[in-house]
Amino acid sequence: MKDTAVPGLRMDTRRGFVVLRLPAQISWHNYAGIREGVCRALSLAGGALAPDGPAAPGPRKGVVVDFGDSVLLDASGLVLLARTETRARLLGCPLRAVVPAMAMPVRRALHLTGLSSLVPVFEDVAAATAAPVPPRETAPADTGHVLDAIRALHPADAGFAPAPAAAAPGLRITTAEAGDGDHTVVHLSGVLDPVTVRRLGETLTTLVERNLRHLMVRMGDRIGVRCDPLPVLLGIRWRVAAEGGCLSLPGLPARLREIIDREGLGSVFTACRSLDGRMLGEPA
Repeated sequence: MKDTAVPGLRMDTRRGFVVLRLPAQISWHNYAGIREGVCRALSLAGGALAPDGPAAPGPRKGVVVDFGDSVLLDASGLVLLARTETRARLLGCPLRAVVPAMAMPVRRALHLTGLSSLVPVFEDVAAATAAPVPPRETAPADTGHVLDAIRALHPADAGFAPAPAAAAPGLRITTAEAGDGDHTVVHLSGVLDPVTVRRLGETLTTLVERNLRHLMVRMGDRIGVRCDPLPVLLGIRWRVAAEGGCLSLPGLPARLREIIDREGLGSVFTACRSLDGRMLGEPA
């Protein structure tokens, strides 16, 4: 059994699954540490995702997140599971949750937010690790409605609720052709925060609905990153990949590159082809 940096957070293996036992209390105070433990578990179980979509086989069957007797002090535990589901699906790593029958508040929250329809819920670790692993699903799952439901369940949660729009700095979004007649470059400048990242998601969704399946999002070190944009970017990546497209992120800010590398998602956000011997989006 492996100890982790967060008190009460334990990692183990059972019947080929990586089992992550969560601490007794889950809140924004220990969210970052728990999230690192989840990323480590996914890395151990899932392996890397090839640029064209299929996941390389990993040494484990999947990841089991064991809530045990954990108490959710705020929205953080629900947000954690929602974002973990997105990453696990992209990595082709089966994800399961253990919530004892007596832990009714947690079970009720998973039901009300729709998380229980995305992540199979079991009463104990034995049942979670004994159930057969179904074939990997190839269709993307949109967790946007789940995040909205979590916000509705925790409207006063300052750690998750978006800041007022009037106080949010702006985000400038411009688009241009990449020069190959196929790829579209989306240039970003300004600040990515819980408000503007939603506008980025809406813009990328509009491009996809216009049948633009090959997208490059360029940011650069000057853009401010005040939130985690990966849920939006991963969701768009799923949509375009399902249609044979790609979503690449050339010229990432150092902070976002560190997050992506830490979670083993570097190969996910790559262009599907190169132009004149260089990767699309690089300077000529």
